[in-house]
Amino acid sequence: MLTTTRALLSLILCGTVSVCFGSAPAIGLIVADGSFQIDHSKVWDNGTLFAGSLIETSQASSQLQLQNGARVRLAADTRARIFDTHLVLENGIGQVESSNYRIEARSLRISPATSDSVARVQVTDSRHVVVAAYRGEVQVSNKDNILVAMLDSGHELTFDPQAGTTSVTQVSGCLVRTNGKLILVDRTTGVTVELRGSGIENELGNQVEVTGAADNVAPSAPGTSRIVYVETLKRIAKGSCTSAAKATAATAAAGAAAGAAAGLSTAAVVAIVGGVAVTGSLIGLASVHALPGQSQTQASTSR
Repeated sequence: MLTTTRALLSLILCGTVSVCFGSAPAIGLIVADGSFQIDHSKVWDNGTLFAGSLIETSQASSQLQLQNGARVRLAADTRARIFDTHLVLENGIGQVESSNYRIEARSLRISPATSDSVARVQVTDSRHVVVAAYRGEVQVSNKDNILVAMLDSGHELTFDPQAGTTSVTQVSGCLVRTNGKLILVDRTTGVTVELRGSGIENELGNQVEVTGAADNVAPSAPGTSRIVYVETLKRIAKGSCTSAAKATAATAAAGAAAGAAAGLSTAAVVAIVGGVAVTGSLIGLASVHALPGQSQTQASTSR
């Protein structure tokens, strides 16, 4: 009898250990002033997060604290799947406050560029994604890890990742020469590209719109994200790029801002970078103080 009992306990213990090792590891905590769902199960106030968990917020926003130090907020009526390195936003609004973490939405990868930057992302429908730099700089890349946009603090853009192939590029801004290379800083996305092709030097110092094919070869000009072989070039405005033409690549970005100040509205301009169409946004996601459903005294995830 004793032998039978010990054998049974051994089987139970082995089964328990197997279940423990077979389950996904906990990666953090979630706290909310109300209820939410984790993997379709209703939870109140707080819960443990596991890799791959599906989170659905209700009328209140939620705050997530991961073991790797990343901090994420989800607005009310938001659905997302959480992992240790990224969050996949399926619907609603998400905010990430750590440079070592990113939000993925409709094949885009959004992350704060610095440790004190804050990125907000909204999935508006089956195609479009709005990205806002709530604080600091925020970078947006496509599924191939090609830089699509760099947003300054307080700015936001709308993205359509289904615009076309990754080889097509359409950008506009000041055409300047830096370190012997012809570069252009797109006035909508802030992305810097190196231009190659015949006849483009004739528009040096002018504001132009360029359409061309992007090359996967790494560009040789410092600070540029890719090489574009120009197929069509159209002048938008003459001049207004003098300061950029005399500066380095870092100062050349100011030339794009100068072009916008000269009356070129970025809200009306469409850029195509890495197969993603980018336009100005008027949603106001970057200026909203609190996320929908977020109280002034957000619950703490500390224990």
